[in-house]
Amino acid sequence: MMYILDKTSKKLEEISKTTFSEQSLKERYDLQEWIDDNPKVLWGALGEEILIIQKEFSGFDKTKERLDLLAIDKNGNLVLIENKLDDSGRDVTWQALKYASYCSSINKEEIVQIYQDYLDKKYPNQNKNASTELCEFFEREFGDISLNLGFNQRIILIAKEFRPEVTSAVLWLRTKNIDIQCIKFVPYILDDSKIIIDVDKIIPIPETEDYMIKLSQKGIEETTISSNINKKKEIYSEYWDKLLDSCKKEKLDLFQTRTTSKDSWISVGSAVQYKFVISNSSVRVELYISGKEKQDNKKIFDLLIQDKVDIENELGLKLSWERSDDYKASRIFITNDEIFKLDNKDSWDQAIEWQIEIMKRFEEVFKKRISVISNKF
Repeated sequence: MMYILDKTSKKLEEISKTTFSEQSLKERYDLQEWIDDNPKVLWGALGEEILIIQKEFSGFDKTKERLDLLAIDKNGNLVLIENKLDDSGRDVTWQALKYASYCSSINKEEIVQIYQDYLDKKYPNQNKNASTELCEFFEREFGDISLNLGFNQRIILIAKEFRPEVTSAVLWLRTKNIDIQCIKFVPYILDDSKIIIDVDKIIPIPETEDYMIKLSQKGIEETTISSNINKKKEIYSEYWDKLLDSCKKEKLDLFQTRTTSKDSWISVGSAVQYKFVISNSSVRVELYISGKEKQDNKKIFDLLIQDKVDIENELGLKLSWERSDDYKASRIFITNDEIFKLDNKDSWDQAIEWQIEIMKRFEEVFKKRISVISNKF
């Protein structure tokens, strides 16, 4: 039951449960669209962010079957979402497992194209770029993003009610380390014009997780870092050690107290950061604006871009200006993709020399402006 509190009478009034069918709501044209338009409706139940990359996905070989929604999580795993409105039906688990098997062979390049097709259709006049959007979601360089590795595809089943044969199958599959979850969408009538949707994850819950641990006699461990990623982190650390040593020799005081990093970037600052970035085949210097409040970050960016012509003239450089309205952070940067290869250490010296020279100019040109802007906040 769900209740609403009347603050005047201080009494609880029952809100009537309904069904999607009674309200003439459809799986494809309503439930699917709600999640596509606002995936945050799932974030609370899941306890994490996911990114929708396609709907009505039909890119399966030799079959015309369609997956309701295809998403990706922060670990680069594909997330398959299957919607069933009022009743889960008996076969939804088998259907979802088929889709997971189909998706297991999709590679990174194909995922980017799937997402690009989705963006082109959903935002036809905005020229959104799938690779850029993925970098924003993961907060990493594109070359550092791993997608759909191994057999870690995840499944989310959504319905108002789940049949016992479905929940039984889901619980058993989870003991086999298959990440499959059940989320209830239950509608309640608030008044003639409004319906409340209660979103609640029923599997896994603490009771069922304890049950699964007893059945499997072991915990389910997450593997987040592969040996290749570990190796790359060591290479990053080696590069930053070399760059920071050069910063001391070149008297770039900005980075004098900075220690090394195993990420693809290294920075100093807080709300506004001076950042060095490397990828597999390019180096970058940027001003990264990422304070606590999104609106403040956009104001800082807007104030700086008013001086764009003067800034670029003083630097003697053409910069890229990314406000990134859909994300908290903004950035101003310049990239060189002609002098660097991560796996070719002979290219490192030239790349480091270029980055330090550009960073010196960045500090000289931006420092005074940032100081003035900071006083306005």
